[in-house]
Amino acid sequence: MSYPYIIWTMRRTGGTTLAALLATLSEHPGIAHEPFNPDRLFGAISTAWAQDPDSDRLRAELTEALGRRPVIKHCYELHPGLFNKILLEVATGLGYRHVVLDRRAEVNRILSLELAKITGVWGPGEAEAAYDRIARGEEVLAPIPVAQAVQHMRFCAAARVRLTAQFDALGVDPHVVFFEDVYADPDPKAGMDRVYAILRFLEIDPKAHPKSYAMIVDALTNKGQKTRRIMDAVPNLDEAQAALSSEMTPEGSHFTAS
Repeated sequence: MSYPYIIWTMRRTGGTTLAALLATLSEHPGIAHEPFNPDRLFGAISTAWAQDPDSDRLRAELTEALGRRPVIKHCYELHPGLFNKILLEVATGLGYRHVVLDRRAEVNRILSLELAKITGVWGPGEAEAAYDRIARGEEVLAPIPVAQAVQHMRFCAAARVRLTAQFDALGVDPHVVFFEDVYADPDPKAGMDRVYAILRFLEIDPKAHPKSYAMIVDALTNKGQKTRRIMDAVPNLDEAQAALSSEMTPEGSHFTAS
């Protein structure tokens, strides 16, 4: 039997596509992505924590929520560090393994996130029509709030450092994979190899699913929103890129690869 798992990621890192693929191949129950967000399946747990951060209660609620070993995609920058720490401890105690999906091009990730906030487009199903309108000039984009974007980049860098320390303190060695290595490598076989490495780490047998190969190919080639094609429509793109690039430092910019 394979391991249940949590994919620890941040928004605009390709986590939805990867999580959907792995959930289909895993025998553990799948649930809606980011289940601890306030409007999702386990949102009441994080809402109660925000109102009254009782660690003992949180441990009990997380233990119950993870009792059936559901597989989880978790955007950890949306939750307090102590919440993530307790989630990591409870899940590890229940036999979970941990996958970290990060993105080397942090400036591009932040720009994509800000673009999603401006357009309201968060998934590929909404993207095509909205991006076509923008590309035709029928919809004018608002400028990126540069100071806010820079502040969020700093926040995410600190969140990476904190999560790394939490893994180390617990003696957990997560499997780290990067967006670019899965989706952006010019050799499609490289992306396939990365996915199969995750499956081995989780002890998921792809042969148990007769359509696994086709599903992996589809996930690597036919998904994503392709935000790059409308990025030039952002009126202050150069200013935002320059400000974000000036914030890049080795510490906290991304995880260390497995």
